[in-house]
Amino acid sequence: MAKTSAGGSRPRMTGVQRRAQLIEVARGLFALRGLDGATIEDIAAAAGVSKPVVYEHFGSKEGLYNEVVDIEFQRLLKVMTESLSADAGPRVLVERAAYALLDYIENFTDGFRILTRDAPPAQPEGTFSTLLSRITRQVEHILSKEFGSRGLSAEVGGMYAQMLVGMVAMTGQWWLDTRTPDKATVAAHLVNLSWNGLAGLQKDPKLSHMPAPGFAAVSPDGDGDGGDGPAVLRLSAVLVRDDAGRILLVRKRGTSRFMQPGGKLEPGESFAEAAAREVGEELGLTVAAAELEDLGRWYGPAANEDNTFIDAGLFAWTLPAGSPQPEAAAEIEELLWAAPAAAAERTDLSPLLSEHILPRLLG
Repeated sequence: MAKTSAGGSRPRMTGVQRRAQLIEVARGLFALRGLDGATIEDIAAAAGVSKPVVYEHFGSKEGLYNEVVDIEFQRLLKVMTESLSADAGPRVLVERAAYALLDYIENFTDGFRILTRDAPPAQPEGTFSTLLSRITRQVEHILSKEFGSRGLSAEVGGMYAQMLVGMVAMTGQWWLDTRTPDKATVAAHLVNLSWNGLAGLQKDPKLSHMPAPGFAAVSPDGDGDGGDGPAVLRLSAVLVRDDAGRILLVRKRGTSRFMQPGGKLEPGESFAEAAAREVGEELGLTVAAAELEDLGRWYGPAANEDNTFIDAGLFAWTLPAGSPQPEAAAEIEELLWAAPAAAAERTDLSPLLSEHILPRLLG
């Protein structure tokens, strides 16, 4: 949390905070100007530091670039791996994978530009091609099993995996700048072509399943091949911890379940920006988006709305020792601190807490 002194100046960032800030600033500049076009002077000026500070953290511009690339590589690889690793049929997995890539492009545009444009010096063959190769191996495994169940040669799964991944990747690169139609519509058309083929194209295809692991929107006849599915809310949630390792649980007015502070994204906001704003509005605390630890994404049922799922950006933040305590504000009616193990014993938690965050914390 950032506090101001009597003179109005902000305290010095910790090393971790400064490193995160430099990575965030550099990501935007590398995406805009490329590796060669962005200079250390540009990065230092945008971050409000001197050049030696950048060198102290990363050694060189190439070192900083490699750090940014690795973060985005791992982020996108995780998103795609999770979309392909659920226990579901191949059509569902194709839907989820197509949607997951477009969702990443929408929310991490700068990262995708970097991955698809410049190869880092340490990986001249290209980061994006390396990532696609790893994803293709997963798709090949999925298709080989499907072909085997249909009496077809499993060996051709590798060839079809290349075709499918290449089609989705090229469409994603096109959609990076086009952004129309929306990602769900583009994903539906991708699946329409890959699953139905040119001879069986549907005029107005829809995603028949939730574009996330484990949650399907089934059609009225129960076959999972139609229907628009539940409503999806995009929001951010923050796991607030204190220096004793406890986590903060909040309950919103008119509801019965405890959850994390957070709320819906406003137009033009990133997940991190929404998370920082919600901490201020709901708890009266000041935190910068760059100070939040990115815990990834989660799809699942909403805690208090029927037939509704949430597409959540997850973050963590530790309340510095000696800082003011959070206070219930806005729509928060009750808050309490609890050790993770004690929280896990409760039966009045949101699915996000009980099914994802607490199991992850308790390991």
